[in-house]
Amino acid sequence: MIRAIPGLALGAIIVGAIGSRSRAADPLPFYQSSDKTPEWIGPDDERYPAIHQVTYFSLTDPDGVTVTASSLSGKVYVASFFFTECRQLCPKLESNLAKVQQAFRDDAGVEILSHTVTPATDDTAALRRYARANRVISGKWHLLTGPAATIADLARRSYFAALPDTINGAALPLLHSETFVLVDGQRRVRGVYDGSLMYDVERLIADVHTLR
Repeated sequence: MIRAIPGLALGAIIVGAIGSRSRAADPLPFYQSSDKTPEWIGPDDERYPAIHQVTYFSLTDPDGVTVTASSLSGKVYVASFFFTECRQLCPKLESNLAKVQQAFRDDAGVEILSHTVTPATDDTAALRRYARANRVISGKWHLLTGPAATIADLARRSYFAALPDTINGAALPLLHSETFVLVDGQRRVRGVYDGSLMYDVERLIADVHTLR
């Protein structure tokens, strides 16, 4: 026998269903260590005020403009690492970042930061040539150079991007990484992706939309 559901009970069911969808659509996780374990931390969690943030930095783009953590305040951005002479991994990463650039071309609240890992050779002139060759939009996608130690520290301590500098114990120049990192408007890491995989790039684009 089918029984009618009282109005109050029906209302509770509907509210509960909406609440479930709301919880499912909660903000993205946070990443706080190099093991890249996602953590869902709500504003009422005692850990919330101490969530890991990207350290303050000051780097230079191809136009000679200084890009800082403060100038990006409130903006969502994607961080990556490359060098202009790379002929193996970087072209694939550049092509996938171009898709991110296109997806948010008209959204002033989303930017891309690509840090060179060979700043000794990638000065602003080299970055300008690379920007022209790869249709990088000035002000939207920043190719950044600066002190090597600053970039290495940002990669490892802030973005948790693996940039190996040794092979079998032999010292090498700082290498690049396939990692793309999503950072929210409060400098908190919200996503880590393999930039060489289109599936991960599509997931990144969807996650940017979630933050926006």
